[in-house]
Amino acid sequence: MSKTGEIELPQLTAREKMRMVELERRIVQDFGAFFRVGQALAEINDSKLYRASHKTFEAYCKDLWDMARGTAHRYIAAAEVMENVSKLETNEGAGLLPVNEAQARPLTRLKPDKQAEVWRSVVNTVGHEGKITASLVEKAVKGYLGDKITTTVRQAQEKVRQTSSAEFAEVFKKFSEQILEERKSNYKYTSRGFIINTLDQLRADLAEDGDLIDEPAFQGGSDDANKLKRAGFSLFRADRTSLTIKHSGPRGWEKYSGGYKTIKEMEDAFKTLLQDDMHLRG
Repeated sequence: MSKTGEIELPQLTAREKMRMVELERRIVQDFGAFFRVGQALAEINDSKLYRASHKTFEAYCKDLWDMARGTAHRYIAAAEVMENVSKLETNEGAGLLPVNEAQARPLTRLKPDKQAEVWRSVVNTVGHEGKITASLVEKAVKGYLGDKITTTVRQAQEKVRQTSSAEFAEVFKKFSEQILEERKSNYKYTSRGFIINTLDQLRADLAEDGDLIDEPAFQGGSDDANKLKRAGFSLFRADRTSLTIKHSGPRGWEKYSGGYKTIKEMEDAFKTLLQDDMHLRG
């Protein structure tokens, strides 16, 4: 018995050490299964292979694997994170990848290039031999997003100050500062969803209060767009002002679907639309 009163355990034998290495290798391999599962689900979804037995990907996952839609898409997103992070070329990141879906999950909130950047920061923080946990990754992601939001708010405040009335600039500054305060409390008193939905609705209503607001990228037409149409492509664009998806028709940009309740809902529908090869002729 040790001085602390704890029972001292015997050292591992050579056979036990070998067995321990084998078991830990098996654990690492099984943890990596989330990556292979995510890849498989992504291909089934993207290629619509589920149509052999089901009308939708969600029904397929539920019936065959008892897997909810959200769970399936988390696996897919985590697999995409693994692919993005595995492209790290720095020595600090060599061989160090998320070992489970929980570690990859926070990174799904970032764009692909930022996923690798934030993961690298976690690796550099703990060192090559350090212990990486899901909570450390979550903390790093929150830190990055917090810095990004703060920078965005400060830039918006300066732009408003330079281009609007003093009264509007003062009110906008107070409002945007309050958003930062709500974020510090983890949106405890006012939910992030409520803020986003309110701003989306206000933006949509303002867009209809007067003449149509054209996006600069589409004013006056585009030679590249005309070439794509002649090649047989259908052209779509997501209109953030009216929360609708528009299609390039004979009379210009016409409403195709919407209006959606939120920008995210519209972007999800737009992504699904672009994955459908029925809009490519020839």
